[in-house]
Amino acid sequence: MIMLEVSAITNDPMQEHTVYLPNGEPMGLKLKFLEAQYAWIIEELIYGDYTFNGINIVDSLNLLYQFSSKLPFGLACYSTNKLGPKFIDDFSDKISTLYILDEEEVGQIKSVFTGN
Repeated sequence: MIMLEVSAITNDPMQEHTVYLPNGEPMGLKLKFLEAQYAWIIEELIYGDYTFNGINIVDSLNLLYQFSSKLPFGLACYSTNKLGPKFIDDFSDKISTLYILDEEEVGQIKSVFTGN
């Protein structure tokens, strides 16, 4: 697996990024830190005709697994503290990292879940 890190995430509580997927297509990503909930969320993810709102960012092999039949990519989050991103500095301090998965990696993770 060669996951691509979304390295532009800072400790700004509201962020907008255009991330280029492994296939070269752009994906719009709006992130928000909710201080009262100790949580980072994907406020909006835009890819082609699809828009997804309000996805909690937690440690996951693929945060977008339920949409894997519609999307040629996934998003994984890994945290060194094993708690997931809970504080505003977790991404900028590299405690948590968000990765883009390509289509092959999504398939490999799907086979882990399904046993195929």
